Parts: sequence; C-alpha cells; structure tokens
Amino acid sequence: MVRPNDCLILQTASVFFLIITGSIYPKNFENGEFDKKASQNSDLERVTIAQEQGASEDQNFEVKPTQSKTNFPSSLGIDAEDGLPNLSIRPQEQYKSVDIFVDALYWHTGETLDWAFTLTNSPNFEKSEFKTFSFDWDPGFRVGVGYNLNHDEWDTQLTYTWFQSKTRDHASGSVTSNSLAARLSLLEPFSTGKASLKVRYNIFDWDLGRSFLVSDYLFFRPFIGVKGGWINQIFSSEWTIINFLGTLPLIATDKMQNRFQGAGPKGGVSGNWCFGNIQTHCFSISGMFEAGYLWGHWTIRDKFIDSLFTTIYVKPTNRNFGSLVLHAFLGLGWDCNFDHCRSHFSAKIGYEIEDWFNQLQIYTDIAGSQNNDLILQGLSARVYFDF
Repeated sequence: MVRPNDCLILQTASVFFLIITGSIYPKNFENGEFDKKASQNSDLERVTIAQEQGASEDQNFEVKPTQSKTNFPSSLGIDAEDGLPNLSIRPQEQYKSVDIFVDALYWHTGETLDWAFTLTNSPNFEKSEFKTFSFDWDPGFRVGVGYNLNHDEWDTQLTYTWFQSKTRDHASGSVTSNSLAARLSLLEPFSTGKASLKVRYNIFDWDLGRSFLVSDYLFFRPFIGVKGGWINQIFSSEWTIINFLGTLPLIATDKMQNRFQGAGPKGGVSGNWCFGNIQTHCFSISGMFEAGYLWGHWTIRDKFIDSLFTTIYVKPTNRNFGSLVLHAFLGLGWDCNFDHCRSHFSAKIGYEIEDWFNQLQIYTDIAGSQNNDLILQGLSARVYFDF
C-alpha cells in the first residue's frame, strides 16, 4: 500500500528533477523574452545570467549606446548618462570653462521723499501742497565673470552693477524746507526753493549654483551667495528770500546725505523653459528670483549754510540694522552652442525689478525719520559668452 506521504515525496522529487533538467521554466524565458528582460540589467548581471543559460554574453545580449534623456539638452549638445539624478545642462565639452557677460540696464527709480511744502493763501482758504521728487529713466550696466567648476558640475559667478539717477524740482511762493537744519535757522518760509536728489548705486554679487534638468524643456539653477556694496543718496537744495528785512536777498544752501554700506547672504533660483529649438539653437522664457538680507550701516548728515555766514550741522546717530532686498527678472532668451559645443553664447532681454526695503533713513522736519523703500525697475538686456 502506498501511503499519502510517499506520494507527496514522489511528486516533489519529480518536480525537482524536471526543473534540474530544464523541462520546466518560467514562460517569460520562452521565445527570447528572457533576453529582453536581461538587457535591462547591469552588465555583470547579464554575464551571470548568460553563463547560467550556457550561452555567451555576445550571443544573448546587445550593448546599447547611452542616450540623452531630453530633447532640449540634446539640441544644445548635452549628452548625460542615463540614471544620473539631477542631470546637469552643461555639455561635457564645457567643463572648467570661463564665462563673461554684460548687461545693459535702463531703469526707473522710485522713492518717496517730500522735500518741501508750499502754502498758498486766499481770502477763503489756505492750500498746502507737499513737493515730492519724480525720477526719470536712466542707463546703467552690469558686468560679470564666472567659472564652470568640475566638482559636481557647479558654477560660480561674480558681478558688479553700476547705476546712477538724478532728479530735480522747484517751488515758489511760501516755501518750507523739509530739512531740520533749515528749520533751526528760523528763516522760513522762503520765497523760492529748488532741489535735486542723486542716487549712486554700486553693488557686488557673488553666487555659487548648479543648473539641472527638471523635464525635457525646463531647467532650474538654485544658488546661494553674498551681496554687498554701497548706495549713496545726496539731497541738495537752494533757498532764497527775495527781500530779506527789506534790503538784500538772502540765499541759503542745504545738503543732506544718506550713505548706506552693507553686506550679507542671499539665495534664489533662476530657470529657463525652452519653447522651441532648431539644431543647436534654443529659444526660451527666462526667469529669476532672489532675496538677500544684508547687515546695513547708515550714515546720515545734514548741513545748512546761509549768506549771513550761519552754519548748522545735524548729525543723527549712525544706524545699524538688517536690510532686506528682493530681486526678480522675467524675459526671453536665446542660447546657442558652437565650436563642437566647446563654446556657448546666449542673449536675453526682459523686465527687472529690485526693491531695497527701508533704504532711505534721513531725518526730516516734516515727517521725522524716514523709512522709505528704494525701487529700481526697468529693462535689462544681457549678452553672455563662455569658452
């Protein structure tokens, strides 16, 4: 009599024998499907599997060349390895390259400063009006140099931005200056007044970043760095009393200075979205946003001199506190690689804005201590070349 346990042992032995002899194997090994699956494995794994099948690697597998993952970088000569996380957009030929760029700026300055107020008398009412500066558009420039590091495909850049703006205004009638020094002279109101405000902007930026692909047509470049420099604002005015004490006219001048120096960390992200490419040419929408927090030092001075040889100085205590600045850009760009992808040229144009919080700190007799923003905005055009 054959017991159930004996049958189970015989069935197990039979199955084991068929597996050893190759009579039974998974269906995905049939009709070459095993080779298709194995081609997705590493070279070492494929050699091991081929040897287990009794065949050589050359007979069962074909080594395929590495393909670029995206159309956008391919159009610029970029050939990244499959499986590499955060693919860099830099072509292999551009490792350790130097880049230079120049920006042409055409900015408008925005800042609120009431430099005087006028009082007009009539039989039925008195009209008071504050006089505020209004800036025009002025040119500036930015120059920079960078270096593409070999370490993890990072890059670094150093830039310098220069910009100056000046505005003028005038008033007549019964005019009162906003200057505390002028008020202390006890000469007000004046008959006429004219004033000017100069803004001198000199800022350096250093950043360290890395560009990487997000999709076939989009890449970002996050960066960190340091921002620093100086912004000087000089307010000059001239005041007259046409008939002082019934005799000769009196003339007085006033000069207020708001000098800022600061430095501190910054960080942000820039990016390009390619909406069309032709061979090695790419057309894109370009954007950038950054924020910086600088440790700032303000020096405030006010000096009043009149034709009676009276001189009045006002020297508020120097101010030291944090200065927040926001910076953004949005525009269109064109990129092109040439010389077998060893060199790269790009150009872009767009709108740029920079907001310096609480930049104006002068002390006025009208409103006391000022905490007004300095806003620079307008057109920016860049030409970029690396080799």
